[in-house]
Amino acid sequence: MTDRELHGTPRVGVLRVLLVDNDRKAAARSEEGLRARLGEQLALSQVPSLALAIRSLMEERFDAVVLELDVADASGIATLAGIRGAAPAVPVIVYTRVLDDTLAIRALRAGAHECLDKRETRPEGLARMLHFALERQRRISLLEAARVEAAHRATHDPLTGLANRELFLDQLDRALAFGARYSRKTGLLFVDLDGFKSINDTRGHALGDTLLKAVSGRLLESVRRSDAVARLGGDEFVVLLPDVTSRRDVAFVKETILSSLRAPIETGTADALYIEASIGSAMSPLDGATAKDLLDAADADMYHEKHQRRRDRVRSLSLESPEQSIEREPPSVGESVSYRREARLRAAAARGEFEVFYQPVLDVVADRIIGAEALLRWRDPDRGLLSPSGFLALAEDTGLIVPIGEQVLRDACEALVRWRVSGVASALRVAVNLSAVQLREHGFERRVAQILAETGCSPEALTLELTENSTVVDGEMAMETLRALKGLGVRLVVDDFGVGHASLTFLREAPVDGIKIDRRFVSQLLVDQRDQAIVASMVRLARGLGLDVVAEGVENGEQSQRLARLQCFAQQGRHFSEAVPYAAMTALLAERTRLRFRADPGWGPRRVEAKGA
Repeated sequence: MTDRELHGTPRVGVLRVLLVDNDRKAAARSEEGLRARLGEQLALSQVPSLALAIRSLMEERFDAVVLELDVADASGIATLAGIRGAAPAVPVIVYTRVLDDTLAIRALRAGAHECLDKRETRPEGLARMLHFALERQRRISLLEAARVEAAHRATHDPLTGLANRELFLDQLDRALAFGARYSRKTGLLFVDLDGFKSINDTRGHALGDTLLKAVSGRLLESVRRSDAVARLGGDEFVVLLPDVTSRRDVAFVKETILSSLRAPIETGTADALYIEASIGSAMSPLDGATAKDLLDAADADMYHEKHQRRRDRVRSLSLESPEQSIEREPPSVGESVSYRREARLRAAAARGEFEVFYQPVLDVVADRIIGAEALLRWRDPDRGLLSPSGFLALAEDTGLIVPIGEQVLRDACEALVRWRVSGVASALRVAVNLSAVQLREHGFERRVAQILAETGCSPEALTLELTENSTVVDGEMAMETLRALKGLGVRLVVDDFGVGHASLTFLREAPVDGIKIDRRFVSQLLVDQRDQAIVASMVRLARGLGLDVVAEGVENGEQSQRLARLQCFAQQGRHFSEAVPYAAMTALLAERTRLRFRADPGWGPRRVEAKGA
């Protein structure tokens, strides 16, 4: 018999045994004893080493293993451990040359089903022990299956197989804890089927159960594998969306679910069923920081939507019809301050109240404008002109920063093209700030490429400014986005340099072209020697890495002169100019270049589309 012999493909009911023994004569006696009792029921393979045994167990299925502890490449309990590691569910009978009580106890504790001494047990006795081991394994498997089934029933809905309330609350608590620790948001959808009770009452509970199973399947198909779907009872379902970026993500899943439920549901009867659902949404931490608060908020939003549907007064929140959005009655249940602020922000975007201002960047040696930073402003009819500090956090939390940011980018590119074509600033670069939310937005680099193509803006003329902190979460994903943006040909600059978490590490790994020294260092440049030393070090570091360096927040001539002595010649701040609208920036450029330039009277703030945020 060869070292490893397979006796053909076994028939149904045949016992597949792996014999591990490097003693050919002993292996032959063991096989002879097994065949004497099992006959044609036995399909036996024999290998002389642990390595070959593990390979056999990984490649094929066996019902049992007969093991000699001392083989060619292993001995003792280590041999048994290797076998158990490769096939933990296969029963193992230790049949070894030397076996004492201590070794037998250790082998049983290590997972052996039976331990036999070759000197005391004849090969014919192996078959009886083999049957005992298989029966024991069968009972263990049944008990384990019953335990798993009981645990599953305790945490899952018996009809749909979805998580039940207890398991879902545990999942929600974990997601909220993760979000609180890493400053991430958690979305929640509360799904209630409209008219389900009448289907149950008129067409029977069996059909109702079929409908619930079909709905649960469509819910699972509409979400990511990392999301969770649960049935709370009756026709109420909830969907957990951990680690979302904005309300746009939650709204997208909501629309996906509604779309999937519009298709007819086949029930095995002549007529297909059509079902509608009311879905309420909530997102932490805006609508609540605890599981109860988030569920209550989503539940209230769902009842509001159901109430609106029943009264046939559903109005769209889309910015395509801002009048309807503005006239929409505020929800009477569960409305929060954050909801009203978000609605106001949406209305502002709909009315075109956002404008792009530009602040020039000067080369103080050549006394010329070399660039401009595009800065967002909100011209609120009631409060006047607002800087981003008053609304940027809400825009990021709601996801409105994505469409607003894209419109700022588009306006900046169009302004840059106009300036360059007119000759007023043929070599000017314009910088646009990026939010961490935009960097995490799927396909953001493709949107930038599309805007560049549609506006005809040269990529090398566009600078995108980002902070180090914007890449702390999802660092590798953000870095991939930066590499993709760099591949488009745009310039990348680290804004607010020096106040991030890992400036040097970030500079080494990120594909950036320059840094902007944060205004906090510039403001103390004349009064604090430490800040002066820090700025000097930043300039030397940037020069050593081949990076451009700009100082922002320059307030007076003394600061500008001190920066110039430190070899920082590109400067930006109110000492040179405030951030000004497009027309004023055009006039400033024309004055600097001594060109007569007739401003386009039709050019001005563009409407910011904020769809689906």
